[in-house]
Amino acid sequence: MIFIPFILPKIKNTKIYNILEETNNWINICQNEELNNDFIYSTKKPKITALITLFNSQNYISAAIKSVQNQLLSEIEILVIEDCSTDNSYKIIQNLQKKDARIKIIKNRKNRGALYSKSIGILKSTGKYTMILDSDDLFANKNIFSICFEEAIKNNIDIIEFSGFNRNNSYFELDSFPEIPYYLRFKKENQIIYQPELSLFLYKKVGNYKYKLIDGVLWGKCIKSTIFQMSLKIVGSNIYRQKINYGDDRIINFILFKVANSFKYIREYGIIYNFNNNSITHINLVFNNCHDELINLMSIYNYTKNTKEVEIVPFEIIFRWNNIIFPGMNINNYRIINKLLNKLLLNKYVCHLYKLKLLTYSDNLTLSKISFI
Repeated sequence: MIFIPFILPKIKNTKIYNILEETNNWINICQNEELNNDFIYSTKKPKITALITLFNSQNYISAAIKSVQNQLLSEIEILVIEDCSTDNSYKIIQNLQKKDARIKIIKNRKNRGALYSKSIGILKSTGKYTMILDSDDLFANKNIFSICFEEAIKNNIDIIEFSGFNRNNSYFELDSFPEIPYYLRFKKENQIIYQPELSLFLYKKVGNYKYKLIDGVLWGKCIKSTIFQMSLKIVGSNIYRQKINYGDDRIINFILFKVANSFKYIREYGIIYNFNNNSITHINLVFNNCHDELINLMSIYNYTKNTKEVEIVPFEIIFRWNNIIFPGMNINNYRIINKLLNKLLLNKYVCHLYKLKLLTYSDNLTLSKISFI
């Protein structure tokens, strides 16, 4: 069994117990049960597209797709972007497709990375709304598509965000459950938020030049497809056609929350995010992750360089310097960060305090450059 069910609390008849018990039943359905229908026909105008990017997830992909197939809302499209897997992932989805014409597969000619695959899927989505699912995750209950779509249509909302479980196969944190996850606590529950307040959900200034981090996930959201596609056009194909695997959601999210007109957070447990230590995000590829992070930041700089909001870029550099940027430095990444730092130091909107910090980083890079060559 790949997804280990949650350990239920000893005290029964509590909200926690009931939610986890229901979720465990759903996990078993997605992993073990076959669909009742002999063949499911496609929908001409799907209400929701479930977008799954796939690379070497043979142990997870079947359960992930079944968590979509078993949704009560049947008018859906299941769009899989297959990024040249080297395991049996492609064969598994081909077999699933034989019984469900709602499954559509786009196979990349070569391995292009998460950002490209996600972007192509968004552009090819035919559903009125799009929901992204990583190939090693699950939608957490059979009602989440219906709940999101009905709420979005009723109030003409561009982005519906819902909660979920963040776990790995052997551990689950119950301390604050079922409270709102920490990364959503600054969002207003069950209220429709409009621009310009919506842009503050990207980041928020606190005290003296301190920011909350950019919202870095696209999973757990139901997003109007036209808004998604508009965001990608702003990001630009020169960015999303690059091979980027690390932090790819942050580029799209940054623009998305600027383009969208309305947003609502609902406390529905709709996704199980599986912290997979073998995923590209968590494998220790220091040079690649540093490169991807710098491309992300350069893209955000280009979008904000003529506004005071550009200060989010030096903040993100400072926040990620010790863990991601400096450890992953090589000559190629040196050129990128050096170019970005020079732009920031000359930018009239970047405050003096940030420039002092960036000058220190510039000096350290110059002193260390010989070790990169």
